Amino acid sequence: MTAIAAAPARHRTEIDPNPRLLAPIRLLVVDDHPAVRAGLRELLAEEPDFEVVAAVADAESGMKIAEGERIDVAIVDYQLGRRNGLWLSRKLKRLPGPPAVLIYSAYTDGLLAAAAVVAEADAIVSKGKLGSELCDGVRSVAQGRRALPPLPPRLAESLRRRFDHQEQAIFGMLLAGIVPADVAATLDLSTGELESRLWKMLRALEALPSSPTE
Repeated sequence: MTAIAAAPARHRTEIDPNPRLLAPIRLLVVDDHPAVRAGLRELLAEEPDFEVVAAVADAESGMKIAEGERIDVAIVDYQLGRRNGLWLSRKLKRLPGPPAVLIYSAYTDGLLAAAAVVAEADAIVSKGKLGSELCDGVRSVAQGRRALPPLPPRLAESLRRRFDHQEQAIFGMLLAGIVPADVAATLDLSTGELESRLWKMLRALEALPSSPTE
């Protein structure tokens, strides 16, 4: 299993002349730590091409905002209490006109990268990175690019043991950037069957110990 190849960088105006894409990038921040949340809001609000729509503490609140507002990019912590950022990513991706999802986490190992593939997240940025790197990541996913870390060989082997042949095919296609509707059509699965498989795969990944990621 290999990393997702990033598309060549392009300016937003080169992607689509639609005026929506020329407007500020509308952001949703979801982080359960008040200081981090406030710091992110301040950091992002200083960028002239960003508009912070809301900054909330939990996944459920994030979904409510996204259901009622147009969001271009959701910046989502992994640890969110009752629900985590991967659950939120999957839910956000089922919305009409779903936002790009950037997982912003203190933990950015291969296991999180694999789970992010199944959750259809677009990028992972470490909380240890500079604020400018987070802003660059936001602009990148807003342009439709994906940036997930490569899977370590030991983790790839662990996934082959835990996933059946169909699940391996689903994972491989998602890793390659194929949208779920096309995955379902290729594998002759109904939407419900694919959704059930994806939730099962995500639970299996979240149950893995950290050691296979090294």
